[in-house]
Amino acid sequence: MSLRDSGHRFCLSPDWQRARWLSPTIRSAMYPDWLDVTDMDSDELAELLIQKLLPPGPQECRAAQGELNL
Repeated sequence: MSLRDSGHRFCLSPDWQRARWLSPTIRSAMYPDWLDVTDMDSDELAELLIQKLLPPGPQECRAAQGELNL
């Protein structure tokens, strides 16, 4: 029996830096703000991560750099 078959969910941390399989009990008690990506296929997950982690264009990139006071 796999983790998924036993009710575990694959989740991303709110800062998008960590991912792990979480049991339903632990997830609801300790990780309620983690994003459940269990049912996404690989392409959907990759697109989500790219959109979240990389600015979509030069203007957004300049804005992000301005926020960092580089």
